[in-house]
Amino acid sequence: MKKLNVAVVGTGSWGKNHARIYSELPYANLFGIVDKDSKRGKTIAKQYNTQFFENLDDLLKNEELHMVAIASPTTSHAKIAIQAIEHGKHVFIEKPMTSTVDEAVEVMDAEKTHGIKIGVGFIERFNPVIKRSKQLVENKELGNLVLMGARRLGPFWPGRLKDVDVIRDVSIHDIDGFRYIIGKDPISIYARGGKLRHHYYDYAEIILDFGSGVTGFIESNYLTPHKYRKLSLTCEHGIVEADFMTQEYIIENEEFIKKRKLEWQEPLSDELGSFVKACLEDRKPLVTSEDGLRALQIAYAAIESIETHKVINVD
Repeated sequence: MKKLNVAVVGTGSWGKNHARIYSELPYANLFGIVDKDSKRGKTIAKQYNTQFFENLDDLLKNEELHMVAIASPTTSHAKIAIQAIEHGKHVFIEKPMTSTVDEAVEVMDAEKTHGIKIGVGFIERFNPVIKRSKQLVENKELGNLVLMGARRLGPFWPGRLKDVDVIRDVSIHDIDGFRYIIGKDPISIYARGGKLRHHYYDYAEIILDFGSGVTGFIESNYLTPHKYRKLSLTCEHGIVEADFMTQEYIIENEEFIKKRKLEWQEPLSDELGSFVKACLEDRKPLVTSEDGLRALQIAYAAIESIETHKVINVD
């Protein structure tokens, strides 16, 4: 079986999960680790029997390397991605794709110039909850969709990266999830939010108008004591309540309440495996750089709405 040689850049709270998954995938080989924290990087490299590289340039010059997975702080994403692309490596970037929209455009320009593939880490697309919801909406199982709601709440844990606000870090999952379920972008956004305990936005409520009578509502924060990740759909003939963490799915209409746990899947494994296969098979990834850019543009529109107290139209 042909394998893709993958290196992970950044092995903090999330990057170490990347290392584990690539070491387990039958069609990937964990080729190496890069981390500014050499002690941590060497520990992860030893754990998964791979190489530790002190220098990113040394890693990228290695012709045996096929792909780089970026799980470093968001402010470093664009620079690392462009370096990797210029060396002809495929790139998987954890969300948000970059710190700014302009950086995302620069990365996409490099992608087109060098003909490589980029994937962006919207893990919920690979959650059975989102997959089932997309199917339900497309097939109109409960009639026309009216409202999509998401609540993504929880405390700010110490290992979390601190270089983006709650909207670009947390709400962006549901921005992308809504786009995927309905198959289009919102036409306008209105948002409220604030900075209660941090110097950046740590809570937000976002209303997205998708046109044709469909609305999305996202609530997210770094404030509540317990982790909470839920999705709801209000449709013409019923409702859905689903839990991203337990993958429990409840459908209720006028005749019955149907409650079941979907077949368990590890979304991260499916996500990374999907991108590796797209690279090996030379096909378009499920989540593209365009998806990363659009979600970031919508996130920034929400921030603009908070700061201006206005409805923001999305181009």
